[in-house]
Amino acid sequence: MGYGIGGYLSISKQTAFGTPTTSPVYIPFVSESLVENKNYLQIENLKNLYDTPDDLEGINNVTGDIVFEPHPIYLGHFLRACMGANPTSTLTTSAYVHEFLPTQTEFAENCTLPPYTIQIFKNVGSAYQITDAQMHTLAIELTAGEIIKCTASVHGRAYAKVAKATPSYITADPYAWNTASLAVDGVANSVFESATITIENPIEGIAALNASTNEARLLRSDFRKITVTGDQSFENQAQEAEFRDGAQQRFLFTMKGAAIGAKFQTLTIDLPKVRYQTFEYPIGGPGRITAAYDGKAVYDTSSSYAARVTLTNTLAAY
Repeated sequence: MGYGIGGYLSISKQTAFGTPTTSPVYIPFVSESLVENKNYLQIENLKNLYDTPDDLEGINNVTGDIVFEPHPIYLGHFLRACMGANPTSTLTTSAYVHEFLPTQTEFAENCTLPPYTIQIFKNVGSAYQITDAQMHTLAIELTAGEIIKCTASVHGRAYAKVAKATPSYITADPYAWNTASLAVDGVANSVFESATITIENPIEGIAALNASTNEARLLRSDFRKITVTGDQSFENQAQEAEFRDGAQQRFLFTMKGAAIGAKFQTLTIDLPKVRYQTFEYPIGGPGRITAAYDGKAVYDTSSSYAARVTLTNTLAAY
Protein backbone atom coordinates (compact mmCIF):
# COMPACT_ATOMS: atom_id res chain seq x y z
CA MET A 1 0.00 0.00 0.00
CA GLY A 2 1.44 3.35 -1.01
CA TYR A 3 1.20 6.35 1.33
CA GLY A 4 2.05 9.93 0.48
CA ILE A 5 4.08 10.33 3.67
CA GLY A 6 6.45 7.62 2.41
CA GLY A 7 7.03 9.24 -0.98
CA TYR A 8 9.55 11.75 -2.25
CA LEU A 9 10.02 14.13 -5.17
CA SER A 10 13.29 15.39 -6.62
CA ILE A 11 14.35 17.68 -9.45
CA SER A 12 17.67 17.75 -11.28
CA LYS A 13 18.65 20.33 -13.89
CA GLN A 14 19.71 18.94 -17.25
CA THR A 15 22.55 20.32 -19.35
CA ALA A 16 20.85 19.24 -22.58
CA PHE A 17 17.41 18.36 -23.89
CA GLY A 18 16.91 14.59 -24.09
CA THR A 19 19.58 13.67 -21.54
CA PRO A 20 18.33 12.86 -18.00
CA THR A 21 20.56 13.70 -15.05
CA THR A 22 21.11 12.17 -11.62
CA SER A 23 22.07 15.11 -9.38
CA PRO A 24 18.80 15.37 -7.50
CA VAL A 25 17.59 18.10 -5.18
CA TYR A 26 14.90 16.58 -2.95
CA ILE A 27 11.94 18.94 -2.61
CA PRO A 28 9.57 18.93 0.37
CA PHE A 29 6.15 19.12 -1.27
CA VAL A 30 2.44 19.16 -0.41
CA SER A 31 1.10 17.24 -3.40
CA GLU A 32 1.75 16.34 -7.03
CA SER A 33 -0.55 15.53 -9.94
CA LEU A 34 1.93 14.55 -12.66
CA VAL A 35 0.39 12.02 -15.02
CA GLU A 36 1.55 10.17 -18.12
CA ASN A 37 -0.66 10.87 -21.15
CA LYS A 38 -0.83 8.27 -23.91
CA ASN A 39 -3.35 10.14 -26.11
CA TYR A 40 -4.56 7.02 -27.91
CA LEU A 41 -5.80 7.32 -31.50
CA GLN A 42 -8.90 5.39 -32.57
CA ILE A 43 -8.73 3.51 -35.86
CA GLU A 44 -11.53 4.81 -38.11
CA ASN A 45 -11.55 2.16 -40.84
CA LEU A 46 -14.98 0.58 -41.39
CA LYS A 47 -15.02 -3.26 -41.38
CA ASN A 48 -18.71 -4.22 -41.19
CA LEU A 49 -18.57 -4.20 -37.36
CA TYR A 50 -20.61 -2.09 -34.95
CA ASP A 51 -18.07 -2.34 -32.13
CA THR A 52 -15.47 0.33 -31.49
CA PRO A 53 -12.22 -0.43 -33.35
CA ASP A 54 -8.89 -0.83 -31.61
CA ASP A 55 -6.58 2.06 -30.63
CA LEU A 56 -3.03 3.00 -31.61
CA GLU A 57 -0.69 4.89 -29.34
CA GLY A 58 -0.58 8.63 -29.99
CA ILE A 59 1.69 11.39 -28.68
CA ASN A 60 3.07 10.70 -25.21
CA ASN A 61 3.82 13.39 -22.63
CA VAL A 62 3.61 14.14 -18.91
CA THR A 63 1.62 17.02 -17.44
CA GLY A 64 0.50 18.16 -14.02
CA ASP A 65 1.37 20.29 -11.00
CA ILE A 66 3.70 20.25 -8.01
CA VAL A 67 2.39 22.08 -4.93
CA PHE A 68 4.90 23.03 -2.23
CA GLU A 69 5.48 25.46 0.63
CA PRO A 70 8.44 27.59 -0.49
CA HIS A 71 11.70 27.30 1.40
CA PRO A 72 14.26 30.12 0.89
CA ILE A 73 16.69 27.77 -0.90
CA TYR A 74 14.39 25.30 -2.68
CA LEU A 75 12.30 28.06 -4.24
CA GLY A 76 15.28 29.26 -6.30
CA HIS A 77 15.32 26.05 -8.36
CA PHE A 78 11.73 26.67 -9.47
CA LEU A 79 12.43 30.35 -10.17
CA ARG A 80 15.34 29.38 -12.44
CA ALA A 81 13.15 26.83 -14.21
CA CYS A 82 10.29 29.25 -14.86
CA MET A 83 12.30 32.43 -15.48
CA GLY A 84 14.36 30.49 -18.01
CA ALA A 85 17.93 31.36 -17.04
CA ASN A 86 20.49 31.22 -14.25
CA PRO A 87 20.26 34.11 -11.81
CA THR A 88 23.01 36.63 -11.19
CA SER A 89 24.44 35.48 -7.84
CA THR A 90 26.55 37.72 -5.59
CA LEU A 91 28.12 37.07 -2.18
CA THR A 92 27.35 39.92 0.22
CA THR A 93 28.73 39.60 3.77
CA SER A 94 27.12 36.43 5.14
CA ALA A 95 24.66 35.57 2.36
CA TYR A 96 24.25 35.12 -1.38
CA VAL A 97 21.88 37.38 -3.30
CA HIS A 98 20.34 35.81 -6.43
CA GLU A 99 18.61 38.05 -8.95
CA PHE A 100 16.20 36.28 -11.33
CA LEU A 101 15.03 38.05 -14.48
CA PRO A 102 12.75 36.56 -17.15
CA THR A 103 14.89 35.45 -20.08
CA GLN A 104 14.42 36.95 -23.53
CA THR A 105 16.05 33.96 -25.27
CA GLU A 106 15.42 30.23 -25.69
CA PHE A 107 17.35 27.58 -23.76
CA ALA A 108 17.89 25.62 -26.99
CA GLU A 109 16.30 25.26 -30.41
CA ASN A 110 14.25 22.27 -29.24
CA CYS A 111 13.17 23.59 -25.82
CA THR A 112 12.16 27.04 -24.65
CA LEU A 113 12.93 26.66 -20.94
CA PRO A 114 15.67 24.77 -19.05
CA PRO A 115 14.82 21.04 -18.96
CA TYR A 116 14.77 19.11 -15.68
CA THR A 117 14.69 15.46 -14.66
CA ILE A 118 11.99 14.85 -12.05
CA GLN A 119 11.76 11.70 -9.93
CA ILE A 120 8.74 10.73 -7.86
CA PHE A 121 8.54 7.79 -5.49
CA LYS A 122 5.02 6.78 -4.45
CA ASN A 123 6.00 4.46 -1.58
CA VAL A 124 5.55 1.34 -3.74
CA GLY A 125 8.13 -0.47 -5.90
CA SER A 126 10.13 1.65 -8.31
CA ALA A 127 10.31 5.42 -8.63
CA TYR A 128 9.04 7.27 -11.71
CA GLN A 129 11.31 9.49 -13.78
CA ILE A 130 10.20 12.35 -16.02
CA THR A 131 12.77 13.58 -18.52
CA ASP A 132 12.83 16.98 -20.25
CA ALA A 133 10.36 18.50 -17.80
CA GLN A 134 9.74 22.20 -18.25
CA MET A 135 8.25 24.00 -15.26
CA HIS A 136 6.52 26.55 -17.42
CA THR A 137 4.26 28.19 -14.83
CA LEU A 138 4.93 29.19 -11.24
CA ALA A 139 2.26 30.63 -8.96
CA ILE A 140 3.21 32.06 -5.54
CA GLU A 141 0.13 32.32 -3.32
CA LEU A 142 0.08 34.65 -0.32
CA THR A 143 -2.97 34.50 1.95
CA ALA A 144 -3.29 36.17 5.35
CA GLY A 145 -3.23 33.57 8.11
CA GLU A 146 -1.72 30.76 6.01
CA ILE A 147 1.68 29.34 5.04
CA ILE A 148 2.71 30.60 1.61
CA LYS A 149 2.15 28.04 -1.15
CA CYS A 150 3.56 27.61 -4.63
CA THR A 151 2.27 25.65 -7.60
CA ALA A 152 4.62 24.69 -10.43
CA SER A 153 2.96 23.46 -13.62
CA VAL A 154 4.99 20.90 -15.57
CA HIS A 155 5.13 19.64 -19.16
CA GLY A 156 7.50 16.70 -19.56
CA ARG A 157 8.48 14.57 -22.54
CA ALA A 158 9.37 11.05 -21.37
CA TYR A 159 8.24 8.82 -18.48
CA ALA A 160 10.03 5.73 -17.13
CA LYS A 161 10.53 3.62 -14.00
CA VAL A 162 13.85 3.83 -12.14
CA ALA A 163 15.29 2.51 -8.89
CA LYS A 164 14.21 4.40 -5.77
CA ALA A 165 16.75 6.55 -3.97
CA THR A 166 17.32 7.73 -0.40
CA PRO A 167 16.24 11.36 -0.10
CA SER A 168 17.88 14.03 2.05
CA TYR A 169 16.62 17.50 2.92
CA ILE A 170 17.73 20.87 4.24
CA THR A 171 16.26 21.62 7.65
CA ALA A 172 14.42 24.93 7.47
CA ASP A 173 10.89 26.30 7.59
CA PRO A 174 8.98 27.69 4.61
CA TYR A 175 7.89 31.31 4.39
CA ALA A 176 4.79 32.13 6.43
CA TRP A 177 2.19 34.81 5.75
CA ASN A 178 3.44 37.04 8.59
CA THR A 179 6.82 37.40 6.85
CA ALA A 180 5.15 39.08 3.85
CA SER A 181 4.49 42.74 3.13
CA LEU A 182 3.53 44.79 0.09
CA ALA A 183 4.42 48.28 -1.05
CA VAL A 184 2.46 49.93 -3.87
CA ASP A 185 4.35 52.73 -5.61
CA GLY A 186 6.80 52.77 -2.73
CA VAL A 187 4.18 53.10 0.02
CA ALA A 188 3.32 50.26 2.44
CA ASN A 189 -0.21 49.00 1.77
CA SER A 190 -2.20 46.95 4.27
CA VAL A 191 -5.54 46.53 2.45
CA PHE A 192 -4.36 43.46 0.50
CA GLU A 193 -5.54 40.22 2.14
CA SER A 194 -4.30 37.82 -0.53
CA ALA A 195 -2.16 37.89 -3.64
CA THR A 196 -1.17 35.22 -6.14
CA ILE A 197 1.73 36.15 -8.39
CA THR A 198 1.79 33.92 -11.48
CA ILE A 199 4.52 33.68 -14.12
CA GLU A 200 3.29 31.67 -17.10
CA ASN A 201 5.20 30.59 -20.19
CA PRO A 202 2.73 29.04 -22.68
CA ILE A 203 4.40 25.86 -23.96
CA GLU A 204 3.33 23.40 -26.63
CA GLY A 205 4.72 19.98 -27.36
CA ILE A 206 5.54 19.41 -31.01
CA ALA A 207 5.79 15.92 -32.49
CA ALA A 208 7.93 14.93 -35.46
CA LEU A 209 8.22 12.00 -37.85
CA ASN A 210 11.15 10.57 -35.92
CA ALA A 211 9.98 7.02 -35.09
CA SER A 212 9.06 8.05 -31.53
CA THR A 213 5.80 8.65 -29.66
CA ASN A 214 7.49 11.32 -27.51
CA GLU A 215 7.26 14.98 -28.42
CA ALA A 216 10.35 16.17 -30.30
CA ARG A 217 10.25 19.78 -29.09
CA LEU A 218 8.75 21.83 -26.26
CA LEU A 219 8.47 25.40 -27.54
CA ARG A 220 6.85 28.70 -26.61
CA SER A 221 3.41 29.25 -28.13
CA ASP A 222 2.57 32.77 -26.90
CA PHE A 223 3.78 35.76 -24.87
CA ARG A 224 4.96 35.24 -21.31
CA LYS A 225 2.16 36.28 -18.93
CA ILE A 226 2.72 37.72 -15.45
CA THR A 227 -0.33 38.38 -13.31
CA VAL A 228 -1.24 39.22 -9.73
CA THR A 229 -4.70 38.37 -8.40
CA GLY A 230 -6.40 38.25 -5.01
CA ASP A 231 -8.63 40.12 -2.58
CA GLN A 232 -8.46 43.45 -0.81
CA SER A 233 -10.37 45.00 2.05
CA PHE A 234 -12.66 47.63 0.52
CA GLU A 235 -12.12 50.17 3.29
CA ASN A 236 -11.41 53.10 0.98
CA GLN A 237 -11.60 53.89 -2.72
CA ALA A 238 -7.90 54.43 -3.38
CA GLN A 239 -7.24 51.22 -5.36
CA GLU A 240 -10.66 51.37 -7.01
CA ALA A 241 -9.67 54.81 -8.34
CA GLU A 242 -6.45 53.34 -9.77
CA PHE A 243 -8.54 50.77 -11.63
CA ARG A 244 -10.99 53.33 -13.01
CA ASP A 245 -8.13 55.60 -14.10
CA GLY A 246 -6.31 52.71 -15.81
CA ALA A 247 -3.19 53.59 -13.83
CA GLN A 248 -0.02 51.48 -13.77
CA GLN A 249 1.45 50.88 -10.31
CA ARG A 250 4.61 49.29 -8.95
CA PHE A 251 3.98 46.28 -6.70
CA LEU A 252 6.86 45.21 -4.46
CA PHE A 253 6.31 42.07 -2.37
CA THR A 254 8.81 41.25 0.38
CA MET A 255 9.10 38.06 2.48
CA LYS A 256 11.64 38.21 5.30
CA GLY A 257 12.77 34.85 6.67
CA ALA A 258 15.31 33.71 9.23
CA ALA A 259 18.51 35.64 9.93
CA ILE A 260 21.79 34.76 8.16
CA GLY A 261 24.38 36.64 10.12
CA ALA A 262 23.69 40.30 9.36
CA LYS A 263 21.30 39.36 6.51
CA PHE A 264 17.94 37.59 6.27
CA GLN A 265 16.60 34.85 3.99
CA THR A 266 14.60 37.34 1.97
CA LEU A 267 12.41 37.01 -1.11
CA THR A 268 11.37 40.11 -3.04
CA ILE A 269 9.13 40.22 -6.12
CA ASP A 270 9.27 43.51 -7.99
CA LEU A 271 6.55 44.17 -10.60
CA PRO A 272 7.26 47.71 -11.88
CA LYS A 273 4.17 48.07 -14.09
CA VAL A 274 0.88 46.53 -12.96
CA ARG A 275 -2.52 47.58 -14.27
CA TYR A 276 -5.79 46.21 -12.92
CA GLN A 277 -7.73 44.33 -15.57
CA THR A 278 -10.72 43.82 -13.27
CA PHE A 279 -11.65 45.20 -9.85
CA GLU A 280 -14.91 43.85 -8.44
CA TYR A 281 -16.45 44.96 -5.12
CA PRO A 282 -20.09 43.78 -4.95
CA ILE A 283 -22.22 43.76 -1.82
CA GLY A 284 -22.69 40.08 -1.09
CA GLY A 285 -24.60 40.40 2.18
CA PRO A 286 -24.59 42.29 5.48
CA GLY A 287 -20.88 41.75 6.20
CA ARG A 288 -17.86 43.71 5.09
CA ILE A 289 -17.15 44.30 1.42
CA THR A 290 -14.00 42.94 -0.21
CA ALA A 291 -12.64 43.68 -3.66
CA ALA A 292 -11.43 40.92 -5.99
CA TYR A 293 -8.69 42.20 -8.29
CA ASP A 294 -6.87 40.88 -11.33
CA GLY A 295 -3.74 42.73 -12.40
CA LYS A 296 -1.40 42.27 -15.36
CA ALA A 297 2.33 43.06 -15.19
CA VAL A 298 3.99 44.28 -18.38
CA TYR A 299 7.54 45.04 -19.46
CA ASP A 300 8.86 48.31 -18.06
CA THR A 301 11.37 50.02 -20.36
CA SER A 302 12.82 52.07 -17.48
CA SER A 303 13.57 48.97 -15.38
CA SER A 304 14.23 46.69 -18.40
CA TYR A 305 12.03 43.91 -17.01
CA ALA A 306 8.43 42.94 -16.31
CA ALA A 307 9.37 41.14 -13.09
CA ARG A 308 12.48 40.85 -10.96
CA VAL A 309 12.72 38.27 -8.20
CA THR A 310 15.54 38.51 -5.66
CA LEU A 311 16.31 35.67 -3.27
CA THR A 312 18.80 35.95 -0.41
CA ASN A 313 20.01 32.68 1.16
CA THR A 314 23.09 30.55 1.90
CA LEU A 315 23.30 28.73 -1.44
CA ALA A 316 26.19 29.85 -3.67
CA ALA A 317 24.58 29.21 -7.06
CA TYR A 318 21.70 27.63 -8.97
